[in-house]
Amino acid sequence: MDEQLLPKHSSGINGSLRETHSLRDSLVAIETLQSGASNPVEPEPKRIEEARELFRLILPVMGTTMLEFLPGFVSILLAGNIGGANSQHYVDAAAISVMLLNVTAQSLGLGLASALDTLCSQAYGAKRIDKIGIYFQTGVVVLSIALIPMLVVNSFAEPILNLLGQHTNVTYLTRDFSRLMLPGLPFLFLYELVRKVMQCQNVVKPLVVIAVIGNLVNLGAGYGLAYHTSMGFNGIAVARSLGNITLTFLLVPYFMWRPHQLRDWWGHGWNIKAAMNYVNLFVRIGCPGMVMMAVEVWAFEILAILAG
Repeated sequence: MDEQLLPKHSSGINGSLRETHSLRDSLVAIETLQSGASNPVEPEPKRIEEARELFRLILPVMGTTMLEFLPGFVSILLAGNIGGANSQHYVDAAAISVMLLNVTAQSLGLGLASALDTLCSQAYGAKRIDKIGIYFQTGVVVLSIALIPMLVVNSFAEPILNLLGQHTNVTYLTRDFSRLMLPGLPFLFLYELVRKVMQCQNVVKPLVVIAVIGNLVNLGAGYGLAYHTSMGFNGIAVARSLGNITLTFLLVPYFMWRPHQLRDWWGHGWNIKAAMNYVNLFVRIGCPGMVMMAVEVWAFEILAILAG
C-alpha cells in the first residue's frame, strides 16, 4: 500500500518544483524587461550635428523673413537715385511711406500670422493634417478683417502725416506712393500664411527661392518704371506691389509641380464655417506675436517719422 502511494507523492513534489522553477523564470524575465524599459540606451548627443541641423532649419526661415522687409529698403534706394530738384523730397517721401506701411500694416499682419506657427505645428505633430487647412482659412479670415483698417490708414497718409508735422511737399508725394503700395499687401499676407503652413511641414527652401524672385521683380520693375517710363517716382511703389503679387502667383506653378504638398492639407477645399470656429483662438494666439513684432518695428520707425 505504501509502495503504491510513493510514486504519486514523488510525482506531486516534482510538479511543484517545476511550477516553482517556471514562476522564478517568469519573475526574472519580467525584472529584465522592466530594467531595460527604465534604463533605455540613448545615444550621446553630438553637438556639431545638432548645430548643423539647427542652422539648416533656421537659415531659410531667417532668409525669408529678411526678404519680406528688403523691398522697403530697395524702394528708398531707388528713390535716392532719381535726379532733379525734388530728389531729396523723393527720398523722404519713400522712406516715410515705407515706415508708415511697416508700422500700421506689415508688422501687424505678419505678427498675427504667427499664430499659425503654434496651431499648424500642433496639428502636424498630432497627424491632423486636415486641421492645417482649416487653420489656414482662419488666418485668411482674420487677416482679411485686419486688412480693412490698414488700407484706410495708408490711404489717408497725407492728412495723418500733416498732423505729425511733416513737410507738405513730402506728404503730397507720400499720398500717392502709399496708395500704390497697397494692392500688393493682401498678396504678401497670403504668401505669409502659406509660408507658415509649409514651414511647419519642414518645407522652406522653395519659399526662399520664391522670395528671392519676388525681390528681383521689385528691383527690376522699380528700375524700369522709375527711370524709363513717365511714372517716375510712383513707379517704385507700383514695383513694390508687383513684387508682392509675384510671391503669391509663384505658388501656383510650385503646387502644380508638387501637388501632394497642397493636397495633404487642402484636400477638403474651403470650409469657412469650420474656420470661423477658430477665429477667437487664432486671435488669442496671434495678438502676442503681433505685439512683439509691432513693438520691435515701432521702436525704430516711429522715432524716424517724428524726426522727419
